[in-house]
Amino acid sequence: MEMTRGINSPGKNVAGRKINWMSQELILLYITAAFFIIFALTADGFFSVNNIFTILRSMSIIAIIGLGITFVITAGEIDLSIGTVPALGGCLLAVLLVKGIPLPLTILITLCAVVVIGFINGLIVVKARIPSIIITLATYMIAQGIAYIISNQAPVIVTNAPFLNLFGSSFFGFPLIVFWMLFFTVVSYLLMYKTKFGVNLAYIGENRSAAYYAGINVNTVIIIAFIICSTFSLMGGMLGVAQAANATPWMITPDLMTAIAATLIGGTSLAGGKGNILGTITGAFFLTMLSNGLLILGVDQWVLYLINGVIIILALSYSYSRK
Repeated sequence: MEMTRGINSPGKNVAGRKINWMSQELILLYITAAFFIIFALTADGFFSVNNIFTILRSMSIIAIIGLGITFVITAGEIDLSIGTVPALGGCLLAVLLVKGIPLPLTILITLCAVVVIGFINGLIVVKARIPSIIITLATYMIAQGIAYIISNQAPVIVTNAPFLNLFGSSFFGFPLIVFWMLFFTVVSYLLMYKTKFGVNLAYIGENRSAAYYAGINVNTVIIIAFIICSTFSLMGGMLGVAQAANATPWMITPDLMTAIAATLIGGTSLAGGKGNILGTITGAFFLTMLSNGLLILGVDQWVLYLINGVIIILALSYSYSRK
């Protein structure tokens, strides 16, 4: 049975035709460039090295979490647990480090914990056929509760030098967190566009019934997508801990909707079947830059929430209008 692939390589479609200069991801790039120029001209201190690094540091965690959710959304699912899995992973990691557990073993234990969460999310979705928005909302609350328990409802201070140096320091003045974001971007790009897993993921999101008939192991692919999402969320949590030198049960949670928004405005289809890795990165940069520039100009934080909501509505409207 022939199926149309739902993922397009950046700049080209499946048939390799010319670039669509009015694609959602390129329109986002134009808008990002325009706002960057506007802020550089009007917001005092915006175009400084320190502020650019601030934007890059702030966007990195959102981008990595957004990359993870891109895989799940491409499959036609959603994962709300990304709002608290970073906090759970961060608190668990911090507590283990405080207890003197070696860093490699600490990372391994924490990784296993979040992989289990991703596995459970995916397993229940494919076996019990419970909508992913419901099951991941449940694991969202469970993860948050566990994070509060293991942290004793208080910040856990991290002083482990190897951990802080590996995830929270700079290399010749350039924040290592940005290198980690670039690393996970490359990994995501290869997984999404250069592997059979990525092809199957798009097929499943585009037409799950057809994917079953084509012999694709749909359940396994979806479970792997949820595991990837949880793993990337953990990385976001680890980087957040390294930046703040402490872990809290409420860390990263406000970035949930920002990460999802970055994914959607970057061109990933909420209906499934199309994932855009580079679009997610652009979306994360745009939203972070927009917040940064508007805050410098004196715009209140609550106004930014309204703006982000309008941006999501416009992006989704544009995406669906072109189908």
